[in-house]
Amino acid sequence: MRQFLAVLVSCYLLLAGTFRAQADAFDRVEAVAVTSPAGGVRLNGTLRLPKGGGPFPAVVLLAERGADLSDPNSGSNQLLGSLADYLVNQGIAVLRLHERGQGGSGGSIATTTLAERSADAIAALNYLRTRPQLDVTRLGLIGHGEGGNVALLAGAQPLAPSFVVALAAAGLPGRELLASQPIMYGKVLGDDSTDVQRRRKYRQEQAVALVEAEKLRAHGSNAAQVQTYLDQQHLRQKAAMRRDAESSLKHQRDMLEIVRQTPDNSQAQAILSNMMRQRYPNIAPADVQATVHTLTTPAYRNFLGFDPQLALAQVQCPVLLLQGDEDAEMNAPLNLALLKKGLRRNPRVAEIHYAGLNHALQITSAIAAGMSPPPISLDAPADIRAFIAGQK
Repeated sequence: MRQFLAVLVSCYLLLAGTFRAQADAFDRVEAVAVTSPAGGVRLNGTLRLPKGGGPFPAVVLLAERGADLSDPNSGSNQLLGSLADYLVNQGIAVLRLHERGQGGSGGSIATTTLAERSADAIAALNYLRTRPQLDVTRLGLIGHGEGGNVALLAGAQPLAPSFVVALAAAGLPGRELLASQPIMYGKVLGDDSTDVQRRRKYRQEQAVALVEAEKLRAHGSNAAQVQTYLDQQHLRQKAAMRRDAESSLKHQRDMLEIVRQTPDNSQAQAILSNMMRQRYPNIAPADVQATVHTLTTPAYRNFLGFDPQLALAQVQCPVLLLQGDEDAEMNAPLNLALLKKGLRRNPRVAEIHYAGLNHALQITSAIAAGMSPPPISLDAPADIRAFIAGQK
C-alpha cells in the first residue's frame, strides 16, 4: 500500500509541477486593488490572466478565514494555489484578494463579518466586469470552507456571480458547527497536555490488553476466549472515549453559550479563562489569553449567529457543492444535506462528494502514510473546470 501511495503521489507531484510550469509560462500576473463597498476598505490582490485575447471565463477565489495568516503549505492555501494553477492552465482567469488586514489590504480580519466578506467578493466580481479580456457572462466565485459560505451569500445578492463553487462549506448554523468540531478553538490552543495524556493513557491500555491476551494464550485459553477478552477491553475503552468526547462537546457548547450571552468582552473573557483553567489545569496563560481573545472577536461572535439557511433560498445561479467524505472538521454528509435543503428551489445545483479526501480535499491515505505535502485530489479541479465550461 505504501509503495502504491508513493507512486500515486509521484504522479500527482509530476502533474502539479506541470500545471505550475505551464501556468507560469502561459499566464500574465497583475497586481490589482479593489475598494469594497463595506466601509470603503481597499483590498489588494493578484489577477492571473491566461495568454491570448480572450474573452476568458474568470473566478474569484475565497479562502478559509485566516488563510493569509497560515503557512503557504496549509491545506486551504495548497488547495487554492493548486486550483489556481490548474484553472489558468485551462484558460480561466483567477483573482484572489488578500483578506482584510493582510497583504496590504485595509481593515482587520478579526472584525470582518461574513456580510463584509460577501461585499468584498461582490467588489471583486465588479472589478472583473470592467476587464475587456473577460467574459462577463461567466464570472464566478469559488470558496473553501467559510469562503464557500461567503460565495453562497454573494450568490444571493442582486449583483450575483454567474456561478458558485462551494468547497467544504457549512450547512449548519455557526454555533452548532463550532461546537461540534473536534476542538472549536484548536487553531489557537492546539493540543493541551491534558488531552495528550488522555490519548497516551488509551494507547497504554491497548498495549496492556495485548500483553494480557498473550498471557491468556500461554495459560491455555483458546482463540475465542482471547478474542472475547480483547472485545471486552475494546468496548470498555470505546465507552470511555465516548464519555470524553461528550464531556468535551458539553464544555465547548457551554463556552459558546457564555460568548453568546455575554456581550461585554472583559466579563466574557474572565468567565472563559476560568472555564479553560478548570478543564485544562496545565494550560499556559498565554494560550488562555489568545484563545479567549479569539472567541470574543467581532468576527467570531458574528459567525456564532450565522445561519446559512437564511440566504440559500435566494441563490438562483448555478451552484456546485464539493465535499470530502473524510472531512474531520465537519460532518460532511450532514452539512451537504443541509446545503441542498436550503438550495432546493434552485434547479441548477450539482453535488460531488469524494471518498478518501479531507476538508482541504487532500488524500487522507497519503497523509496517514506520512506524505508531505499531502497531495490534493486531481479530480476536483477537473470537475470544477467542467462545471465552469458548462456555463454557457
